[in-house]
Amino acid sequence: MLLYISGSYPENEEGIAACAKVTLASFAKNMEADRIILLTTDTPIVTDKIAVNSPVKYDLMPNWHINRRNIQKLYKILHENNIRVIHMDYPGDLYGKTFLASFIPYLVHRYNRRYGTDIKVNVRLHEFTRSRFLRKVAIMPILFCADSIYVPAKKDREIVGKIAKNRVHPTYIGTNITVVDDSLVPAEDKKVISYFGSVYPGKGIERMLDIWKQLKDEDDDNRFAFKIIGDVGTESTNHFCSYHKQVWKWIKQYGLENSIEVTGYLSDEEVSYELQHSQIAVLLYEDGLTLRRGSFIAYLAHGIPIVTTEGDEEANELFAGHPGISMCSSDNSVIDSVLKYSSISEEELLAIHLDNTSLSDTFNWDVIAQQYLKNYGLLSL
Repeated sequence: MLLYISGSYPENEEGIAACAKVTLASFAKNMEADRIILLTTDTPIVTDKIAVNSPVKYDLMPNWHINRRNIQKLYKILHENNIRVIHMDYPGDLYGKTFLASFIPYLVHRYNRRYGTDIKVNVRLHEFTRSRFLRKVAIMPILFCADSIYVPAKKDREIVGKIAKNRVHPTYIGTNITVVDDSLVPAEDKKVISYFGSVYPGKGIERMLDIWKQLKDEDDDNRFAFKIIGDVGTESTNHFCSYHKQVWKWIKQYGLENSIEVTGYLSDEEVSYELQHSQIAVLLYEDGLTLRRGSFIAYLAHGIPIVTTEGDEEANELFAGHPGISMCSSDNSVIDSVLKYSSISEEELLAIHLDNTSLSDTFNWDVIAQQYLKNYGLLSL
């Protein structure tokens, strides 16, 4: 039996929740679904929809505080379901500022010693270098105790590998958005320049808005429309409400109130439609393009030309030289790339579309899931 642990699971809007959804679905597709149990958070944002969303049986942790009650619940799940492998996504907003998830590898080792079992704990660590200090502290027990740690970004792997050594392995992140239609859609009126993804620090949002202002000011023919495909909500229940208030201030500061459409939270199908009807993507990651960027891969899967930041060694090796991906170091080069993509011929655009969608095959979730299950000895033959 496989236990899949994710603090966040749809309908929570964060990327890791969406990642858990597609990974779990691929697991269920590639092995017997009744041999998988999902453990996630007992909170309304999860429980209101989980009965519809989850393709497998599930259990709920009331919270992720490290206390006797929760540890006993974890051990009960392991015992009653004869769990032999754990796959855990970390971090995730709904774990909260707590430590139970961080100590699961250690707690399972204690369980193994007590009951003579050999449960393996595998953690997909989505980020490390950009984590705040307390989050880095919380990750340390995972680095010391997990049997395997799968890390998408090369820089993160190099750093966590100093502790976890040969227990660290590369992995890919696929797109969290199901591609409804990847056919090429020409611009109808204006060319849509868009950003898709969570709006939070580290995504280069202010820089992007500044560049969009420059493009708008130079757009004498009114050729461009600008769109943020995502939520910029200021309600107090929003984890990033303070930052989102600042984003709205920037939009006003740059005089873009009437030029930018903010879609708000959308379903996967609606996101796919918006991506397909974009002509140019702008993704200016502050720490550069890496292979853990789901928003980048989503655009890639829809065949959209992408203007982004310079990548790490892996991203450069995979994407450099492809005509539909411009990795830029300066604002001027970003602007030049947007203008270049806005004026290419239909033949060039079609070539980019086909090349980008072909590149996205590398990030197919079924292939990624099969590799995990093969490593765990659980791949159905």
